[in-house]
Amino acid sequence: MKIAVFVPSRPHFGNILTQLPFFCALKAEYPEAKIEVWSKFEQSKLLLAVDAVTSIINYKKFSFIHLVKELKKQKYDVVYNLYSGSDKVHAAIKFANVRQSFGHSSNNLHKFCYHKYLHINKGVQYIANSHLALLNTVKDCSYKPSIISTLVQSTTHRNEITLLPGGGAGEYKRWSLEHYLVTAERIAIEHPNLTAINWVLGPDEKHYEGIIPTKIVNVPVKLHHSPNVYELIDLALSSKLSIANDCGPTHIFQMLTVPLITLWGWKDKKVSPYSTMREWFYSYENSWAITPNEEDKCINSISVDKVCSLALAQLKR
Repeated sequence: MKIAVFVPSRPHFGNILTQLPFFCALKAEYPEAKIEVWSKFEQSKLLLAVDAVTSIINYKKFSFIHLVKELKKQKYDVVYNLYSGSDKVHAAIKFANVRQSFGHSSNNLHKFCYHKYLHINKGVQYIANSHLALLNTVKDCSYKPSIISTLVQSTTHRNEITLLPGGGAGEYKRWSLEHYLVTAERIAIEHPNLTAINWVLGPDEKHYEGIIPTKIVNVPVKLHHSPNVYELIDLALSSKLSIANDCGPTHIFQMLTVPLITLWGWKDKKVSPYSTMREWFYSYENSWAITPNEEDKCINSISVDKVCSLALAQLKR
């Protein structure tokens, strides 16, 4: 069997990570299938790196006619379309006459392009669940984002906390490193039995290495530079608590429902985090979202005391 999957036109690390649950579930439903991803960006190669897909076709420069011809040429048995916002892709799938085609969008006109169609509005659920909703509807199943845990062998649970001070989208997403350090110290004082304090650092946080100590209140510190997906899953599954900015790797922790405090930035005075959170914050029993003070509209208006109080309360639950 040969399956094509169109993914959203978003190149960022976090965007692609939120597609992982869909592909893990797709492989579970079609274990022998060849799965080809149709993407406009090379960053989708991340899906190849974790063996979630078989190959990738970059169609960024394809015209509509070229797209239809290539879909016909590939002779797919099934096409899934997660790229709900492209009229071009919806129409191309229709004209390619694929044996089985499934898609979703917020425009009911697109239902005429598919054998099975799901009407789904943006901003009403976490984006990984929006992707999964299509497969769950088609196959009458109930996959959840936590299915990404199947990418690794079972992890031994350890008494660690993990901090993710990244924010590739800009400084407005970065709670200061000084705040993180003070928070880590206060947690270590209250919980001296921690086995490690993990710090996840991306390329933009490399300069933090010289500032973060090797121990915090006698708790060993471990630095993790640009960890891969497998390493992020292992860190998440071994964490009693995580504190993170709204950055790409945070999605691994969200999807695995790790106890997590997420700090949200305010892009400018007219763009609050609340609209972003509708799709990018995954709410579950042990997830917490902290937003900036209304008056300041700045992530660093979030006090250390507020974060520490919540972190210590969560650790005692």
